[in-house]
Amino acid sequence: MSSLFVGCTPGLEDALGEELAELGYGGSVVSGGCETEGDYRHINLWSRIASRVLLRVREVSTVDELKRFPLTQYGSQFEIDAFGENSSTWGSALPSTAGAPKLILRGTKRGCQISIDTSGELLHFRGYRQEVGRAPMRETLAAGVLRLAKWNPSEPLWDVMCGSGTMLIEAAEFAAGLAPGRNRSFAFEKFATHDDAKWKAMPRTREATKADLFGSDLNAGALGTARRNAKRAGVFEALKLERLDATKLQARGERGLVIANLPYGKRVGERDELGRLYRALGQSLTAACKGWYFALLLEEGAEHLGLNIEERHRVGNGGLDCEVVLGQL
Repeated sequence: MSSLFVGCTPGLEDALGEELAELGYGGSVVSGGCETEGDYRHINLWSRIASRVLLRVREVSTVDELKRFPLTQYGSQFEIDAFGENSSTWGSALPSTAGAPKLILRGTKRGCQISIDTSGELLHFRGYRQEVGRAPMRETLAAGVLRLAKWNPSEPLWDVMCGSGTMLIEAAEFAAGLAPGRNRSFAFEKFATHDDAKWKAMPRTREATKADLFGSDLNAGALGTARRNAKRAGVFEALKLERLDATKLQARGERGLVIANLPYGKRVGERDELGRLYRALGQSLTAACKGWYFALLLEEGAEHLGLNIEERHRVGNGGLDCEVVLGQL
């Protein structure tokens, strides 16, 4: 088992800790992620919330010790990423090759923590989403929202502003038992000691659960994008998509979880307009989804929804400080 730091979107640390526990890993929740002992291949393949997985190699106290430390089992060239105390000193100690596996050097008061990025591209790159909407949402955040809401595939899910389908597709893959990393490559595949036969033999699927997944949006173009993304992900047949105005919803079946990534606005005029939209949405959800639970992602203005908010979770979203609000209608 390797010593690992599993990073995530700010605000999702506890959700990541829960997910890692379900994957069979202990450890501790820290700022920015979780520290654990485990198989970095398995976590890269199966974690929906992690942003990347760092292999913690060693801590050294001097530049000479860093230069002498053998890294050949991981490769002969690395792209250096240094930060923290005396970052320029540590960062200039070794040659850096752009595009090679990343060697992370974190300067501390004691010396330098050496880590290797086992993921490569950030883990929200699943390999299926070639088209995005106007306000794209990272897949890892979408999975985090579902985790915060404690969604279970046995209950219906309705994304009333589904856009390009990110949250719906995450839910569909989870219900279908599909590994989120099954269609992409990882940096560890370039390690000198990588065993490709063992890696390819690792399971990419597990037991599926039938789920009722609904998605709606007023924008026909966004729905088209959602359909194409779902097809590439292999979950199109699991989704029911239709063109609807979220402020004019009709009641739908037994209760479940209603979700949405709400539009954001920076300028004063936009905020006034969003306030009106949020009020109309809150009224629509209350009338159409009585008894349903809700999980809504927004930047600010949750008070305009007029809903009974039971939990609020601050999360990062593409550089914005946002929140996930939870409750029951």
